[in-house]
Formats: sequence, structure tokens, C-alpha cells
Amino acid sequence: MLIPALFPALPGWCETFPLPPAPDSVVGEVRRVQARSDETLVDIAREFDLGYDQIVKANPSVNRWLPDEGAEITLPQLYILPGTTRRGLVLNIAELRLYYFPPQKRGVPQEVLTFPVSIGRMDWRTPLGVTKVVAKERNPAWRPPKSIRDEHARDGDPLPEVIPGGSPENPLGNFALRLGLPTYLIHGVDERKSFGIGMRVTHGCVRMYPEDISRLFELVSVSTPVLIIDQPIKIGRRDGQVLLSVHQPLDEGEDESLPPLPRVTTERVIQLARSELGPEFPLPLSLIASITEKGSGVPQEIGRTASPARTQQAIGAPSITPPESRAPERPVQAASDDDTFSEESYYRGLARHFDTQPPFLPKSPVAASRRTSAPVTGPEEDKVVRHYVEDRY
Repeated sequence: MLIPALFPALPGWCETFPLPPAPDSVVGEVRRVQARSDETLVDIAREFDLGYDQIVKANPSVNRWLPDEGAEITLPQLYILPGTTRRGLVLNIAELRLYYFPPQKRGVPQEVLTFPVSIGRMDWRTPLGVTKVVAKERNPAWRPPKSIRDEHARDGDPLPEVIPGGSPENPLGNFALRLGLPTYLIHGVDERKSFGIGMRVTHGCVRMYPEDISRLFELVSVSTPVLIIDQPIKIGRRDGQVLLSVHQPLDEGEDESLPPLPRVTTERVIQLARSELGPEFPLPLSLIASITEKGSGVPQEIGRTASPARTQQAIGAPSITPPESRAPERPVQAASDDDTFSEESYYRGLARHFDTQPPFLPKSPVAASRRTSAPVTGPEEDKVVRHYVEDRY
């Protein structure tokens, strides 16, 4: 269900949706925007509050450092809510996304806010379970645990016992929510590495874009419940539609000595769908297999059920900022037939996200002259990006 649209740029805009009444559980839409000549795919992810893996999976044929000017970029802003309680904070590590269900206020429609996050990498997994926010800190000091200090010492990069809040070397950003799980936080990030939000790169903590943690910090109170789950398969409903999303782990060049993150099997998806939808629901098996194999996490319709007529308009549509406060809409720019690949532009796009030129780049990224022949970036680049954004964390 793709809806082409030019979507306004909303700096610091987080996705806020009216909470649909049960049994509906789908919010948002899939949208498209045209790439500009001066931005990377991860720039677009930041602008529309999407995660690194999220936008890469939704645009597998796009070079993330040099998308074609005017290319249509898919914005996967359609979400099936986790199949859990709609209260407090719910972190689904399978989709690298945090959901916040604010307390119900009398006379005000209930909403849900959702944010992309980074979580623990393979050998430092973010724990599952129920906890709560136990403290809120502005400009938190970072006290790296001994295990992290030992790891950095082995790599010849020793860490101090404390890095004060506000220091440019502090990886926690300006805000932190401390959880009941010892040493675990939901926190911001060093601006230089914020483009890595939406990857498995942390030592277990949950990282957010600076603008997202700033907003969440003001909204969330101490004692807010936090539920950490792992739901790679989600089935949702909206106005009679039945939608399925499957999140396969992206190959981020994990340590070869560790077992790879397990992939979701078609058999597992079919089993869950039959359990949730009942034996009478006709499952499109080939479509389910395709959705599972692709594993992008973007919900797709797999059937319909009877649904009462709705009188409310735009159920699940995003809350939109009033027109007068919006940034100007993106101009429509068609890609030119004679647009050529520029190696200089390719490196310049990367330089905005790294302190130095990344070592994974070949001397000559393309042999062909057409820009559209630029290679699609892959696991080797993901590996270096991951190591860069997790450095000193």
C-alpha cells in the first residue's frame, strides 16, 4: 500500500498518531519523497525520523551515500503496533523502534508516539522484560562499566572511569532516562554519530536521535512502565484490512566468531498467522513467503475481514503540524538523463557522516559513467558504519 506524496520537512518531527480503537492496530502510511542532490539516504532518514536499517531495508536498490537526484525514496512510516499493553514505553528490539503510549487524559483522544532507536549488538544484547523509568537526568555523566573499559583497553583505547556530562566525548547526549535494569539507559547520542540510529551497535542501552530523546524526556515521568519485547512478526488490522510485517535482521558485519542473528522462517510466520487469524482465514502462502524473505518490516495487506463502517476520518493518519508552522515542501525534481556519477560527490556525501574518510571505500567506486550505475552499498560498509558509531560506547 504505497501512497506517493511529497511530505513536508519537519525538523525534529516525531511520528505521533491517534491511537486506533481495538481491534485496529495499524497507524501511518507508506510515503515517498524525491531525493535532492545534496543529501544522502541517511540524511532523509533523520529528516523523517526513520532509522538507518529501516530506510536501507525499504530502499534496497538505492545507494545510501549518493541517491540519484530526483529518485523516489520510500518512507516506511506505516506501523503495526506491538501486540502488547498500550501503556507506557514499549521497545520492540526486532524492529529497532520505541513506542510511547501517554496516559489517557479526559476529553483528549489517546495518541501513540514512535521513535527509531539503536539497541545492543549481538554480543551485548538489550535485555527483554518489564522494568520502569527510575530517574531522569540532564547532561548525564557517563561511567563506563568495567567490562566496557576492559574491552577498550584490549583495543589500545583506554577509557576514563567518568566522562562528565556536556563533554564532547560523552556518548550519552544531553538527556537520559535510567531504567530499573542496572546500567541500562534510554539516552541521546553524540551528534557526530547520530546517523547510526536504527542499528544494533550499543552495549545494551537504547539510543535515540537528539531531538527525539529531548521530546521524550519532557513527556515521560519517573515510574513510567517500560516493556522490552522481541516481536519480529506482527499482524495488524485497519478498516477490515489484515496486514503482516516481518523484520529480518540486517547483516551488519557482526563478529564472525559469533553466531548470526537467526532469520525468521516462513513456517514460523504461517504458524503465527493461523493461530492469530483462525483456521478459516485464507492465507496467501506465496505472498507470506515473499514478505518473510524480504523482511523489510514494511506492512503489507494479506487479506480482509468484515469491518464495521467508520465514521471517523483518517484513522491512524499522522498528526500534522499546522500549515503555517511547516517547513516549505520539497521541490519536485526529475532525474536528468545526462546526470553523471561524481566520485567527488560520493566521497563528500560520506564525509558529512565521518570524522575521516571511511576505509571501506574503493579508490574507484564505479567503472561506468552514469550516476545510476553507482554501486548499492552492502554488508562491508555496514560493518564499518557499525564499528564507527559504536566507538567509545
